[in-house]
Amino acid sequence: MPCVGNELRDQIIYRLRQFLRGLHVHITEAEQALLKEILPLAAHELFRQMPPDAQRHSLNVLYTLQENVSPVEPDLAVAALLHDVGKVATETAGIKLTLWLRGPLVLLDAFASGWMRDLAADVPIPKTLTQRWQYLLHVHFEHPHIGAVWAEEAKCSPLTCWLIEHHQADVQLLHAPHAHWKNFLSALQWADGQN
Repeated sequence: MPCVGNELRDQIIYRLRQFLRGLHVHITEAEQALLKEILPLAAHELFRQMPPDAQRHSLNVLYTLQENVSPVEPDLAVAALLHDVGKVATETAGIKLTLWLRGPLVLLDAFASGWMRDLAADVPIPKTLTQRWQYLLHVHFEHPHIGAVWAEEAKCSPLTCWLIEHHQADVQLLHAPHAHWKNFLSALQWADGQN
């Protein structure tokens, strides 16, 4: 049991640090130019829809990959930048999944994932506050799929879309269209976990 307590404590500390880093983020002009180099035009528009702290997180995931995986496959770089873009779907419910909500949601997920999943609902046009929160929970759990669909619509490669779709999945349980795709996914998950 102490192991679970330590894991939870570590996750809380990690999320608090992530929150504090997210309060004062800035994307430089050089980074804006880098984004235009890496992302197809429609994918760049997706990236721009994310809140600034989510953009910073995605850039940091890319930088972690660049520092540790050489060279970074272009499709992996795009997936690093767009892996969380599906979270923007909450805006259709009138709720922005901002820094103030993401951290607490992840922590609540650690405490009461089953309860949260029971409350989550894919409400096409949420009208009530309850429906909005149910949809927010749905997006929290389904953002990898939502992001992969959007990436496909933005003409991203099949590998990029697959990486986005599975960035929270257990690599060992997945069937990949090509064996080396799991290596890219492991790298993406590792870099995401570092940031």
